[in-house]
Amino acid sequence: MNAMSRLSRVLVALTAAALPLVAPAQQPWPSHTVRIIATSPPGGSVDFLARALAEDFSKNFGEPFVVETRPGANGNIGVDLVVKAPPDGHMLFVAPPGPFSINAHLMSFMPFNPATDLAPVAMLGVAPLLLVVHPSVPAHNLQELLAWLRGEGAQAHYASQAVASTGHLAMELLKARAAVEATHVPYKGSAAQATTDLLAGRVAMSFVNTSTTLQHLRDGRLRAIAVAELKRIAAAPEIPTLAESGLPGFEATPWLGLGARAGTPRDIVQRLSDRASRALAYSEVARRMANLGIEARPMMPEEFGEFVRAETIKWADIIRRSGAKVE
Repeated sequence: MNAMSRLSRVLVALTAAALPLVAPAQQPWPSHTVRIIATSPPGGSVDFLARALAEDFSKNFGEPFVVETRPGANGNIGVDLVVKAPPDGHMLFVAPPGPFSINAHLMSFMPFNPATDLAPVAMLGVAPLLLVVHPSVPAHNLQELLAWLRGEGAQAHYASQAVASTGHLAMELLKARAAVEATHVPYKGSAAQATTDLLAGRVAMSFVNTSTTLQHLRDGRLRAIAVAELKRIAAAPEIPTLAESGLPGFEATPWLGLGARAGTPRDIVQRLSDRASRALAYSEVARRMANLGIEARPMMPEEFGEFVRAETIKWADIIRRSGAKVE
């Protein structure tokens, strides 16, 4: 056998040996029903956005997307289901900041590590907060409110719907930035009861969602101090921001995001993110979001991931200062 023949046989043998090592073609996605876990109770903004995405995704990806509501543990229960599922893009979740960037600093036990187990897919929207006071409080702007708080100290009470809610953390951030005191009155998840007591004057102030508050401002039953956004909001452009009122850079905004398990193929994450941004642009979805006090603010995966990391750092310090804990 000549040298050329021997070389040919060696090459054939090497090629045959390598064939089993070639990865099989990736299965098309989606290949079956996709579950979207809504991490908050039915009827709220998380539930609405999950269903709006499911409807749009079902039409555009060729397989059914179904919503399952799994509230509890500030979003951890629903997200943990996704973390335990295969990272193949067939189980997703919609959640507020808790599972992404807050809970790990609050809870003595976490069933997953947000930094390593979650894949941020897309920011969906924000629900701007207003700092409001009862009309009995002698303050019409931030500086007057801070002066009043310095006189009242811990005798001033503020409401939030729950420990570690964004309203609670926003006020703790305000206290830290402005060096003032106030006593927290949490309402165990009941925004309605917190608002009722604020309207009655049993608490002095609160950070509240725009959609539930604008009518009370128009009726004179509450007074707006400032918006906890970096820019004024379209729903109430006359209300200044906290940043322009004397606290530069102040921002405390509840937001909603779409996530998956870490390890989900990058192309699937990108397809989901691109489609989500298109879904949010539909006029009917945008109109219903506005009615819920949500502003569409889509972010692509890389930008959203950076945003989540920045939020995690910001709230870690505020939670530590506040002493808030959830067992």
